[in-house]
Amino acid sequence: MSSQPDRYGTNPALPQYPQQQPYPQQVGYQQTGPQPVPYPHPQAPQGFPVPGQPVMVAQYGPAPQNGAGTGGFVTGLLGLIFVWVPIAGIVLSILGVALSGVGIAKAKRGEANNKGLAIAGLTCGTIALALWVILLVAAASVL
Repeated sequence: MSSQPDRYGTNPALPQYPQQQPYPQQVGYQQTGPQPVPYPHPQAPQGFPVPGQPVMVAQYGPAPQNGAGTGGFVTGLLGLIFVWVPIAGIVLSILGVALSGVGIAKAKRGEANNKGLAIAGLTCGTIALALWVILLVAAASVL
């Protein structure tokens, strides 16, 4: 006997085991419901749509379009951060209040959609200006 597999892929040198018998039908059990389909439906790879099925597309809201409001927030926040710097702090605070006011007006007219950012810029700029006034009064009382 050779240990080479025959043309069917079995090796005659290995012991041959008998085939396992199928399990018997249980008494009183009847198969009901849908029978399995001999071939499953084609499955697309993960992340790809199945042919013939509708494709779901994520829809996002419009991108923020309030440059003045965004600029007002940035300059108002920088004015609040640099309130202790003599000239830069007050210039940034005034710019923040002005640009935020324009951004809020645009949002009320429907020309912009991030009104909250403009309000935050107005708040930061106003607080920075109030701190400037407090610092100016305190410095004037010392002199």
